[in-house]
Amino acid sequence: MAGSREVVAMDCEMVGLGPLRESGLARCSLVNVYGAVLYDKFIRPEGEITDYRTRVSGVTPQHMVGATPFAVARLEVPFPFSPTAAEL
Repeated sequence: MAGSREVVAMDCEMVGLGPLRESGLARCSLVNVYGAVLYDKFIRPEGEITDYRTRVSGVTPQHMVGATPFAVARLEVPFPFSPTAAEL
């Protein structure tokens, strides 16, 4: 995925964190223009999950058992419009 400039679509599922149930990323999915899956992982957000929002998100506690930590996922999915060092 790194260095690619193809068109992608992103879908994210969110859960509630802490006493105020602030949104935290729990799943990130990316597909290309042809519908091929480029990335699809459950992501363990930073903070305590207090509302899985399962009815809407489909996310359950079981999905978080092997989920990728948010800090790792950030590095796996670079922002698509950020220039790389080679492009600067």
